[in-house]
Amino acid sequence: MNENKIFLLETSVEEQNRLEYSPDGTYALGMAYLDSVLQKQGYKVLTKDFAQFSELECLKRVKIILDQFKPNLVGISMMSMTRVSSFKVIELIKKQYPGVKIVLGGVHPTVMYEQLLNNFPIDCVIIGEGERTLVELLPALFSNKKLDKINGIAFRKNKKIIKTKERELICDLDSIPFPNHEAFMNPKRKRIALLSSRGCPNICSFCALYLISRRRYRMRSYQNVVDEIEFLVKKFPQIKEIEFSDDTFTLSEERVINFCKEIVKRQIHVKFICSARIKPASEEMFYWMEKAGFKEIRFGIETGSRKMLVSIHKGITIEQIIETFKIASKFKKIKFVKFLMVGFPGENEDTVKETIELTKKLQKLVPMDFFYATPLWVYPGTEVYEQMKKAKKIDDKFWLSNKSCPHYTVEHTEEEILNMSNRISFETSLDRGYYYFLILILKKMLTNPKEYTKRMINFVFKR
Repeated sequence: MNENKIFLLETSVEEQNRLEYSPDGTYALGMAYLDSVLQKQGYKVLTKDFAQFSELECLKRVKIILDQFKPNLVGISMMSMTRVSSFKVIELIKKQYPGVKIVLGGVHPTVMYEQLLNNFPIDCVIIGEGERTLVELLPALFSNKKLDKINGIAFRKNKKIIKTKERELICDLDSIPFPNHEAFMNPKRKRIALLSSRGCPNICSFCALYLISRRRYRMRSYQNVVDEIEFLVKKFPQIKEIEFSDDTFTLSEERVINFCKEIVKRQIHVKFICSARIKPASEEMFYWMEKAGFKEIRFGIETGSRKMLVSIHKGITIEQIIETFKIASKFKKIKFVKFLMVGFPGENEDTVKETIELTKKLQKLVPMDFFYATPLWVYPGTEVYEQMKKAKKIDDKFWLSNKSCPHYTVEHTEEEILNMSNRISFETSLDRGYYYFLILILKKMLTNPKEYTKRMINFVFKR
């Protein structure tokens, strides 16, 4: 066993975007993969995900682990929405445990590595995927050797920022050990996360994931994925649901069908949840997904405006959306979910109406429960972020502040965007009847009274 101890963690999500704690909450699969890879190298690894905890609770728990586990290195998986709590964890480590090395990874550090290295006492940033990079990096860090020849990192050297050669993506995903799900298990957990592919070939204007995957879609073999599922349901018999964390699970229709047939063949009885693109879609694919136990399929539609679908580079059409939901209407055992966003560049009264009209059409095909039209978030590395910068609504210094991730406000105020969101959400729900709408609102108010009372008042008085 390697004597060096590694503490991997994700810190608290900012309050306005933090989901209420759930024992079945999603967890950082990227860290679970790193955990497995490092344990295979002989390191003693402790992995924790504090995304659902308050910032104060996160810092408290981190300090306890630092005192008791005494790691030699802390690896922080950072998102734009966890950056503020990550900064505070870095400050805590360097103030009270100055000998502990710190490595950052994730989408935000991949984009903002220079800013982070210039402003925080960190030892290294991993650019892109971390499994192979971290295996090469750790021995060099622990022995104080040169880092220049390690691909896929950025670091400080003689007061300069050095970014090394880009590392090749991992093409053979079956070669990576199964992630250590056990790090995130608890006695009440009945749903686990699973990753069957990496990357997305698209480049939507609001998404920065292409900076990690470089628009290359890579798949594990369906047999390898089913092997992991079979292993998990035997090891954790309380597991009833598996949620795929793929950006798009259904990008290869043939692979989805083969996967489902293999699940049926091996008589694995769990329920599945996944995200999907509008295309490809077919009766055969949904038939096998239903037969294999898929209970929920989520589609990112984003908008009902033809103009917007083109401008955000979504790569789908209104006709394709309607056709897919016509097919979906034949499968009653699957819950089909639509995700919508609002506040894109060019959003106006007409585009909001178009989104409402399309949603009403889809609901007549497939009844769907209350949803939230999410205001457009802005992240570094995205097209909409560059538009915000050009309009002088934001600059890179923002990401050093303790402010929450911003919405796109070049053309509309926060209040106007909220009004648009409420209109879409409430008007499409009302279309299914006042009784249905009332029951849904009451349920939402019970789960989050403050938020939904405010939204209801806003909707009623600002229609």
